[in-house]
Amino acid sequence: MTSSGAGLVAAAALAAGVAVWAVARPLRYEVEGVSMAPGLIPGDVVATSAFPVVTGLRGPRRFERWLLVPPGGGDAIKRVIGLPGETIALVDGDLAVDGSIVVTPPRVLAETAVTVPPAAATDDAASAADHCHRSVAARVILDDIDFAPEERRLLLPVRDVGLAALVRAHGHPAAPPRLRMRVGAAVVAWRLPSAGAFAAVAGRLDGRFVAACWQVSTAECRNAGPRERLPPGIPADWQVVRPWPASAAEPGDPCAGPCGVWIGCPATPGWDDAGRDCDPRAGEIVSCSLWRDVLHRPAADGRDEWRLGRDEFFVLGDFPSGSRDSRHWGPLQRGVLRAAVTGPR
Repeated sequence: MTSSGAGLVAAAALAAGVAVWAVARPLRYEVEGVSMAPGLIPGDVVATSAFPVVTGLRGPRRFERWLLVPPGGGDAIKRVIGLPGETIALVDGDLAVDGSIVVTPPRVLAETAVTVPPAAATDDAASAADHCHRSVAARVILDDIDFAPEERRLLLPVRDVGLAALVRAHGHPAAPPRLRMRVGAAVVAWRLPSAGAFAAVAGRLDGRFVAACWQVSTAECRNAGPRERLPPGIPADWQVVRPWPASAAEPGDPCAGPCGVWIGCPATPGWDDAGRDCDPRAGEIVSCSLWRDVLHRPAADGRDEWRLGRDEFFVLGDFPSGSRDSRHWGPLQRGVLRAAVTGPR
């Protein structure tokens, strides 16, 4: 090969390398507003995958967070809610697609859920289960927040609430401990397979009772950040999804009934709601908290339903009162959505 031929090959290789670098280079964006709070707050940095063109080619999926160009220019991050050809509606705070309420996946709930502070401070002698019980009983949960204290708006009641807990099972081959959670009239129980740490989430979500329980490592518990509202390592799918009892009071209502977390309770029906029948040797409750989901609000003019075209997407912010999104802009064309993002980093 001549020197000129070698030079051409080198130049082509360099050009190819630059092209691959450009394609593979992740996009980074620093969050400026609170429209995606509590999952993303000002100063957080999100990034696309190493190959943003890949997600760009495959197209948005429901519940993904995408970097996009809003009307008027600039950059914004919103959550993709509606896909081409669908009819999107906001019904009593829930998302409906083509007339059916969509259940939020666990990992999306981990980004949108807000921790509800206890109704009253507990003393040092109170157990975590008692703390949860007093937090949710005889109160109505509102869509108030602490990350935008200057905001002024009419607070609305939130029906989608639940409990999250970390427990430690002592384990016994002859009698594996049971973990039970109750939110209003809905109850779920798991037989824990071994000794160790376990996380569990249960509650009312999008008209259903949902629940999941999974084992966690000591490292996951130790590395959980202060902003994590649900336990670490939450699975992709709910283990329990069943209709919320139609005759039952909503969680947070004064007549909703007992709520709490217990470990080591007997397996027979009619177990003691106060937990007095639980075996303290079976395990312990490490932490317990109350959460609520985002309450979707209609547009300012009251509109709450949109029909999407064949190349249109509907996007929303996770903090409805602090977000400008498709409720204001209308559906967005595919070309303005740049890439899916993950974070914060």
